[in-house]
Amino acid sequence: MTVATYQDTVEQFVLSKDQVQKIIDGLTEELVEGLSTNDPKNITQQPSFITRLPTGKETGLYLAIDMGGTNLRTAAVHLLGDGQVGVTMEKHEITQELKTGTGQAMFDWIADCTASLLKNVAVDMGDADLHMGVTFSFAIQQTAVNRGTVLAMGKGFDLSDVMGKDLKDLLEGGFARKSLPVVVSAIINDTVGTLVSHAYVSPSTKIGVILATGTNAAYIERTSEVSKYSGPTCDQMILNTEWDAMGKAAYLPQTKYDKEIDAVSLVPGFQEFEKMVSGLYMGELVRLALVDLIEQNAILECLGGNVPEALQTRLAFKTLFMSTIESDNSADHAAVTKVFKTSFGIEGLSQEDQTRIFELIHVIGQRSAMMTAAACAALLYKANGSSVHLDDPNEITTIGIDGSVFEKYPHFSHSMMNALTGILGEDRASRIRLELARDGGCIGAALVAMVSHSGGAV
Repeated sequence: MTVATYQDTVEQFVLSKDQVQKIIDGLTEELVEGLSTNDPKNITQQPSFITRLPTGKETGLYLAIDMGGTNLRTAAVHLLGDGQVGVTMEKHEITQELKTGTGQAMFDWIADCTASLLKNVAVDMGDADLHMGVTFSFAIQQTAVNRGTVLAMGKGFDLSDVMGKDLKDLLEGGFARKSLPVVVSAIINDTVGTLVSHAYVSPSTKIGVILATGTNAAYIERTSEVSKYSGPTCDQMILNTEWDAMGKAAYLPQTKYDKEIDAVSLVPGFQEFEKMVSGLYMGELVRLALVDLIEQNAILECLGGNVPEALQTRLAFKTLFMSTIESDNSADHAAVTKVFKTSFGIEGLSQEDQTRIFELIHVIGQRSAMMTAAACAALLYKANGSSVHLDDPNEITTIGIDGSVFEKYPHFSHSMMNALTGILGEDRASRIRLELARDGGCIGAALVAMVSHSGGAV
């Protein structure tokens, strides 16, 4: 009985070819819908106003800031050509006093941090302006490549005189008060930054993906397809898909554990795709399945059907634990015993327990890789014939992927590539490259500032 229960649980996470195709079709439908919708609740397919990628040959010095909920990073990025960059970076903690003070105090502080960076790199540009790219991890309504109205902040911020104002004006006001010749040339999303920064390193890059605590992607679309865009005329544009906001129960192969995660989330029915693949939720899927199996005495029989308190806490089983366990290639999966003893105080695991826990973790990791590959396939199909040419025997298409899940989860890249081969076929897949991209936030912002400054934006 326990074997059947365990197998039933594991098999829920194994996707059939039909299920994978449904994911591709469902996401494609949402990608198309996002191009035309004017529904303010639909945040997908956001125009970036960036119309071309770098070639890797550009040179020059560009500045960047990456402002998140905890820290401000400032960077001076030297583009050296041949896809090479030199980066000088500083990180500053955003204090609670700044978060709850005036907008002027915040933007004066950002200017002071920028001045500190410029002093550190000893920049002397004479009378020339320094061009800056900005990654801003808060809600804005972007109206041009370098302009956006601040809509909301959250993350503990309660600044006066900021909401409804243009971010470029706020930043440049601070720079002017500190006599800094800095011009905001671009405001970007970090996923767009990932695509642009990796295209500088690897010019065949046509898609940028983030796969970490959350997930998102950016790609190049024909502007004629983006009917909701009403700006200056251009042939193509990078779109921020916000695929984290996609995914519907109608086509996603949700298990009861996925549905449980969704039900207790802050916004049930939202980000259902992300809840099945990203780093925040993979470990929680393992925990929920383990709790269910323990209660049915189908695993860890040494516990007698009683779930330890440490395993009852939401998000207690970290995705990091999955990585640790999958990294252990020993036949007896000894890392399982170590993680369960150290993190949950559970001892007395049998060899069968170790094998079953390893297999459960493996299929959940595999599903994430396969679903991410399906989402990438949807973008490849959508862009095919314009920025991507899947059947051109001489064209390589690179997908630049940033984030801890892709970088650190064992065999994730290999699993994704295997899945893409199954979806696209061996011939097409042989010309797809999955590459680790780094720091779309700062390097990407500086590169977008360069592209914008050199006429690659509208």
